[in-house]
Amino acid sequence: MNRRWLLRTGLGAVLGCGPPALTPVSAQAARSPLLEPAVAYVLEQPSEHPFCAVLDYSVHSSLPRFHVIDRSTRTIAHSFVVAHGIGSEPEDNDGIPQIFLDVVDSFASSIGLFRTDEIYMSPTEGNGLSMRLRGLSPTNGNAYKRLIVIHAQWYVEPEFVALYGKAGRSDGCMVFSSADRDTVIELLRGGALIYAVAGSA
Repeated sequence: MNRRWLLRTGLGAVLGCGPPALTPVSAQAARSPLLEPAVAYVLEQPSEHPFCAVLDYSVHSSLPRFHVIDRSTRTIAHSFVVAHGIGSEPEDNDGIPQIFLDVVDSFASSIGLFRTDEIYMSPTEGNGLSMRLRGLSPTNGNAYKRLIVIHAQWYVEPEFVALYGKAGRSDGCMVFSSADRDTVIELLRGGALIYAVAGSA
């Protein structure tokens, strides 16, 4: 087992200590003070796509923090658990990212406005169907070059999140369970906007 795998999954902190205790977090916490202004912002951006999304990185990774918004009704249609990058939470692994970078090989998540791009089948085992993202903000302009994409992995499957009380960590991509990934790609394919936010209101 290599060090990055242990860090990504969080198992490095619990090997030899038995299963980690689950951290009780209210589902209500998935709606942070950042969500409403972020939804308002992304809805103000010009787009002909019927959907957009907000990713609220201030929310714990065990909770649904990726919100797909129906632009016609201006309401949240679906919410999903999503992983953040290992470079955004390299040490504590408490489920909330602290560092956001737009640097190649940083393995960190980026914040700002994204647009969905082409869909392809990833050669990386477990990723499956994937969707490229283009960064539209100064904080994520390298997203396409960094291969920041939407894909699936086992460390965001419900069984993993339930067992360890948090999702695993990605190399900077927005990673979902396989079922949620399929829904997210179907809803947001074709140039939808995604607004990723972090910090406190």
